[in-house]
Amino acid sequence: MPKLVTIDDETEFTNLIEGYFTPRGFEVFSANEGTGGLELIRRERPEICLIDLKMPGIHGDEVLRQALEFDPSIKCIMITASEGGGKTRDKLLQMGAYKCFDKPISSLKDLEKAIQEAVLL
Repeated sequence: MPKLVTIDDETEFTNLIEGYFTPRGFEVFSANEGTGGLELIRRERPEICLIDLKMPGIHGDEVLRQALEFDPSIKCIMITASEGGGKTRDKLLQMGAYKCFDKPISSLKDLEKAIQEAVLL
C-alpha cells in the first residue's frame, strides 16, 4: 500500500485528501505545518508528498528541500495558491518537485492521475 503524506495548514484540505485517497488504496498521513510534515516524512518514508507552499513556520519550498535531502526518491507534488505565476512553479520544479498544482485544486482526478504516475516511477 503506497504511503502519501499531505502537509497543508488547511485542515479541510488534508481531510479531503485523506477521504479521497484512503479508499483508493493509499495509507494517508497528514500534518498541518511543515515541521510536523517533515517528522512524518522521516518516520513513514512515503512514496508521495503533497506539500502546500504557503504555511506558517516552515514554508513548503523549505519542506520540499529537506524532504528531498532526506530521501531523493520521494515524489513531491507542490500545491500552490501563489500569485508568482510561472516563476514560482519553475523554481519549485528546479528544486526537484515532481509536479505543481494550483490551489484550489480543480480536479482530484487529475491529482490522482499524477499520484498514480509518480507511484509507478
